[in-house]
Amino acid sequence: MSSTSWTPDEDFSILLEAALMYDRRVAATLGEEDSMDEGQLWIDIKSGKQFDYPRLLFIITGKGPDRKKYEEQIKRLKLRRVAFRTMWLASEDYPLLLGSADLGVSLHTSSSGLDLPMKVVDMFGCGLPVCAASFSCIEELVKVNRNGLLFSTSSELADELMMLFKGFPEECDTLKSLNGGALSTGSSSKWSTEWETNALPLVKQVIG
Repeated sequence: MSSTSWTPDEDFSILLEAALMYDRRVAATLGEEDSMDEGQLWIDIKSGKQFDYPRLLFIITGKGPDRKKYEEQIKRLKLRRVAFRTMWLASEDYPLLLGSADLGVSLHTSSSGLDLPMKVVDMFGCGLPVCAASFSCIEELVKVNRNGLLFSTSSELADELMMLFKGFPEECDTLKSLNGGALSTGSSSKWSTEWETNALPLVKQVIG
């Protein structure tokens, strides 16, 4: 899942391109054709047939000026193995969605290079690992291979989706490991702890 204000600050075309790549790569890996009967596919899924790669549902929350533009782009993608849903949630429902998701995606890139995405803090608080767009200070928050992964291009994000969800839900060890790291981050990153560890020593140094 991802959340956004649907502004030019977040390039959602990266996620759409990555979803398209995942869709096509999974088809090639599984030897599926786009002419394959969709009804038979869902019959196979309901009957318990195991697939190396799951179908993905991306839920995107938020309001903003570019929402309609990206919704139109999503309709034109003609995806068969990936689906998108956009919505606006009440504040009390948002953490419930985070807690029920398997992976968070952050496309936030800082124009100043200094501000960190609060959505990632929210995700970690609910134990949700994150794939985040890379920029200058993001590694202060997202620890690669511990609570998430970083990407710079749509191809890199597609690679991460393929790697994380292979064998889902039983045999995706890397995703499970990142989930544990996110849970640990969410439980340990208290404001008072971060203040005492990072800010207080600097304040004492300046005063001294």
